[in-house]
Amino acid sequence: MGAPTLLVSLTRTNAYRDIGAAVAAAPHGAVIVVEPGRYDGPVVVRAKAVTIRTAVPGGPPVLVESGTAAPAVHCEDAQVVLQGLMLRTWSADSPATVSALRAALTVESCVITGQAFNAVLCERSTAQLRRCDVSGMRRGVAFVDGSGVVENCRLWDLDEYAVLAKRDSRPTVRHCHVRDVDRGFEAFEGGGGTVEDCHFTGVRVGAVTAGGRSRPTVRRCRVSGGRGSGLVFSGSAGGLVEDCELTDLEGCGIEVSGGAEPDVRRCRIEGVGRNGIHVSAARGTFSDCDVTASRLPAIAVVDGAAPLVRGGVLRGSREDALLVRAAAGRYTGLRIEDPGRYGVIVQGGDPTFVDLTTSGGEAGVVLDGTVEADVRLDGVTIQGATSSGIAAGGPGRLTGTRIRVENAPVGLVGTDTISITLTDAVFSGGTVGVAGAGQAGLHLTGSTVTGTAGCGVLLREQSRLTLRTSTLRDCGGDGVQVETDAPVLVDRCEFVDVTGEPVRGGDRPQVSVTAPAQPDAPAGGVDSAPDDRTLADGTTGAAGRATSTGVDVDAVLTELDSMIGLAAVKRDVRTLVQLIRVGEQRRRANLPVLPVSRHLVFAGSPGTGKTTVARIYGRLLAQLGVLAKGQVVEVARVDLVGEYLGSTSLKTAAAFERALGGVLFIDEAYALARTFGTNSDFGLEAIDTLVKLMEDHRDETVVIVAGYPDEMVRFLDTNPGLASRFTKSIEFVDYAPDELLAIISALAGQHGYDLTGPTVDALLDRLARAVHDPVFGNGRGARKLFNAMVECQAERLADVPAPSAEQLRTLLPEDIRAADD
Repeated sequence: MGAPTLLVSLTRTNAYRDIGAAVAAAPHGAVIVVEPGRYDGPVVVRAKAVTIRTAVPGGPPVLVESGTAAPAVHCEDAQVVLQGLMLRTWSADSPATVSALRAALTVESCVITGQAFNAVLCERSTAQLRRCDVSGMRRGVAFVDGSGVVENCRLWDLDEYAVLAKRDSRPTVRHCHVRDVDRGFEAFEGGGGTVEDCHFTGVRVGAVTAGGRSRPTVRRCRVSGGRGSGLVFSGSAGGLVEDCELTDLEGCGIEVSGGAEPDVRRCRIEGVGRNGIHVSAARGTFSDCDVTASRLPAIAVVDGAAPLVRGGVLRGSREDALLVRAAAGRYTGLRIEDPGRYGVIVQGGDPTFVDLTTSGGEAGVVLDGTVEADVRLDGVTIQGATSSGIAAGGPGRLTGTRIRVENAPVGLVGTDTISITLTDAVFSGGTVGVAGAGQAGLHLTGSTVTGTAGCGVLLREQSRLTLRTSTLRDCGGDGVQVETDAPVLVDRCEFVDVTGEPVRGGDRPQVSVTAPAQPDAPAGGVDSAPDDRTLADGTTGAAGRATSTGVDVDAVLTELDSMIGLAAVKRDVRTLVQLIRVGEQRRRANLPVLPVSRHLVFAGSPGTGKTTVARIYGRLLAQLGVLAKGQVVEVARVDLVGEYLGSTSLKTAAAFERALGGVLFIDEAYALARTFGTNSDFGLEAIDTLVKLMEDHRDETVVIVAGYPDEMVRFLDTNPGLASRFTKSIEFVDYAPDELLAIISALAGQHGYDLTGPTVDALLDRLARAVHDPVFGNGRGARKLFNAMVECQAERLADVPAPSAEQLRTLLPEDIRAADD
């Protein structure tokens, strides 16, 4: 027996004239068939199941409209199907044209329009919209603690969003065309859902926006045209984005800010008016994303952001390809092609670049010196830059290994007070291989300069050089041209087919040149000083290197001492250095040497200097001869743990191999021991692999694991081999307010700013409160506060026509208050 059917008609005598009356009379499960015409709402369905459909599918319209603040159709505790209707409201006070409360709503082949806040409002309900047309309203379909599907629909000409997922809502939006809206799909307050195979055009803010703990999934969507951006993540939002195309937007392709952390994979971004990817004060993972022809830098990472970028191609950006400003992050496997200016530009922060390739542009990697930076390069190839391969200036450090620069006029240039330390670097072609100016310090080991038209290394002004065990070949000028009065050490280097002098200016008082070892030198002869001079302890030969090494070690220890605070850390590192030194002295005296565990646990909160001390420790071990290179390879769980069975051991082994001869620094190592979530067992597999590799290469590599103190204790308990290998733990305590003030004062001095007495007092008060904020970030927080003060000062002086030098230098208490705002 079929469902009972009721007829609604404006002309037939045996039919209901009003849809609401038919609904009131309909039994549960009834079908209400409506003939074409205009019908007044509201239509209210409570506590029953009904289907309301047009009598003539595809024929003249059935219009259901409400002229009051009530929806045209409202269902409550009901099951309602609407088919082939035109639904409209006239009151701007109406919450929706169609509303559902604790209901199951299906809307098929309907046209929804009007003046209500929403086309469809689904509260604690499920809603299915298929083949519908929603237009000309303030908002589209809103899910509030609801779920459902919006499929094969057109949503257009809407003032705000097309689809909203709020709180616990998890709708699916697929195969829809959304155009001329502020936001296509918006998720916030924990909302989520899935958006797939949709096309967005003419968006004014963002095609997909997520904020406030929301976690949407976006797959295979196309976003083209419009004044806004493609995907926008803010607050603590996350989610997954895969295989999307974002083209011809006036905004960014992807915007991430305010602590958001999305996982973005295989997206293609082209022709956007701003950045392809913009990350501000957030994290996130971006894998195999390509950005083409962006007007601003293809990827911009700013204001404390720390994303993980893996793979992808950045090509044809009109400005720089990758901008990092006062931020961090890890960038692995990127390929940069033909940037309008620089391949990578760093304006402060501590990013790491691994397996980076750049071609074309004015320069490959640039540290512009505006703010102190600490940059690490591991496996970087730069080809065909028109000005310089690597250009680094200002305060800060650049460390790297496996660097290749080809056919740049100047392979490497350091200026100002930058400190550059490279191992296994090759500079080929161009005019000059390496150049120093200002008070730059250049330290190259195991490197090569070849095929230059001019000199291999050029030193001017007060630049310093340490060049060890390196080769200069086929240089059209001198090997090393010294025009500086600062210290220069050329130690055991080879000069092959150099047109000019091997070292021009070698007679200057601060220049020291030691010849490479001869083939018939005795064992250990590579460490012998050429003049075999007698030392204070009466030894000769190999001990000659011990003297110069000792000076280098003391210089690095002085650098450690210059760090603010960390008294216990400095004491512990000095003790380790002295144990190694005494052990070497006992070995020479044929006395037993007690084994010293060089693997360390760094326990402390973020921003307490763990990474910086790890780099210093690696350099110390290299200077002491304990490690061959001393490079620091920084990894986290994502760099060690694979996504499928068997891949973890391969990734862990690959990371360990990069660290051979140096230090493997595992940040947040406790994450490997987590026993929840996806791939938790793979983290334990990474630990097992690490323990074996540490045993197999116990004399080649040092491992440092870092993280919160309590978490690190639990981490060491996960594998019996860990505790036996990490017998020494160094604790990094949080900075005190006066130490944070010293950091900010040092930054101010470096950059030419003055802190008045009231500013110092206000800063100390601000920092005394900040140390109790778990997200302040210690040293990073201090640097961020200083940068914010500088920005506030600039805004304060914007209306001053010609500020004096004193005004430009002085930071005031109001700059602190403005930074807090």
